[in-house]
Amino acid sequence: MTPADFVAAVSPQFQNIGALHYFGPKAKAAAESLGIDQFRFYFAGRGGVLGEVDTEVMLSTFGYFNPDLVAKMWSTSKERCDVTAAATAQLQVAYDIGDELLADVEGLAESAAALGVLMNSVDVAGLPLFAGFLAQPVPTSPAHAFMHQAILFRELRGSIHLAAIAAAGCRSRVAHQIRRPNDLEMFGYTEPIEVPDAERAAYDAVEPLTNAAMVVHCTSALTADQRDQIAAAADAATAAVSGLLG
Repeated sequence: MTPADFVAAVSPQFQNIGALHYFGPKAKAAAESLGIDQFRFYFAGRGGVLGEVDTEVMLSTFGYFNPDLVAKMWSTSKERCDVTAAATAQLQVAYDIGDELLADVEGLAESAAALGVLMNSVDVAGLPLFAGFLAQPVPTSPAHAFMHQAILFRELRGSIHLAAIAAAGCRSRVAHQIRRPNDLEMFGYTEPIEVPDAERAAYDAVEPLTNAAMVVHCTSALTADQRDQIAAAADAATAAVSGLLG
C-alpha cells in the first residue's frame, strides 16, 4: 500500500473512530458528572488538552464553528468545570468504547505502536490542538492505545486541514459553507453566506494540500509493513464499531 493509498484509506476511518467519544450515553454520563451538558463536553473535552487558555486561543483551534458559539461554549465550560478534567474524562469515554467494542480485534497493540511512531515524528509547530493531544499520556491497554492513536490521527489531519485553509487564503466560515453547507445550526450559524469566487478557488487547494502533508508524514515515519498493519487494524476496528457509526 503506497503512502497516498494509505492516507486515502485510513483517514475517513480514523475520522469516524476518533470521534466516537464526543456524544452518546457514555459521553452524556461523563458530562453530567462534570456538571455540564454534552455539547459543552465536546468543547471542554477537546479544548481542555490545552488547559484553561483564553477564548482567543481556543478560537484558533476550532475552525468551521461560529466564533461566537466557541466563545460561549468555552467560557461557560470553564465557569462550570475543570476543563483539564473534562479532557481526561473525554479520553476515558473513548477508552471505555475501546474496551466494549475492540476486545476481539487483532493487531491493536502493534498498530497502536506504529501509529505512535508516526505521531511522535510530527513537527507540532502550527498545530496547537494536535500538540495538546500529543502531550497526553498514552495508555498501556492495546484497545485504549489504539483509540488514543485514532484520536491523534484525527486531530493531526484536522489541524493540518485548518492550517491548509489559512495557507490557501480562505476564511474558516467560507470553508464551512463550501464543505458542510447543510450543517449550519450544528456549527452555530443561522444563514448561508455567498462564497466569493476567489475563496472558492482558494479552497480547491485545501484538500490536496492536507492530503499531501499527511502523505509526507506517513512516508517519512512509517515503513510499508507498518502502513499495512495500521490499515488492517483500521479496517477491523471500523467493522467492530459499525453499530455506532449508523
